[in-house]
Amino acid sequence: MAASLRRLRELDWNLLYRHPGFRWEAIEHLKAPNGAKVYSLRLSQRIRAVAFRDGDFLRLISLHPDHDSAYER
Repeated sequence: MAASLRRLRELDWNLLYRHPGFRWEAIEHLKAPNGAKVYSLRLSQRIRAVAFRDGDFLRLISLHPDHDSAYER
């Protein structure tokens, strides 16, 4: 997971969104406090993060060792 976090820091937004390893998925029923879309992204084979874009920052909301729990309402 640490390698994924380092990679997140190194990529610009265009490369980050297209990077196949992160497997971005929008979570349609959630909205960020700033109104942005909320996404699930893969940090490792076992861990997904729930996050949103806030200007130049990627705000991580939560980490989920169980992939399915990232999508619960």
